[in-house]
Amino acid sequence: MAKKTNAKSSGKSSSGMKYVQTRLTQDSWRELQTLRIEKGESLQSLIVEALNDLMAKNGKKRSIVGANDDEA
Repeated sequence: MAKKTNAKSSGKSSSGMKYVQTRLTQDSWRELQTLRIEKGESLQSLIVEALNDLMAKNGKKRSIVGANDDEA
């Protein structure tokens, strides 16, 4: 059976950036928001940090850069 594709969800914006989306439980979302507030950082910044940690954990270069990020 062929997978359905949705032309609207290409994941690409006009600026050349890609969007990443995930679903979290309500409790997980609250924990993440609490951490964001405690650290005084944006959710974007926390997620980029987490993705770079994942890259490093798997022996890859910490090369993930998000919108408005100055460093990888």
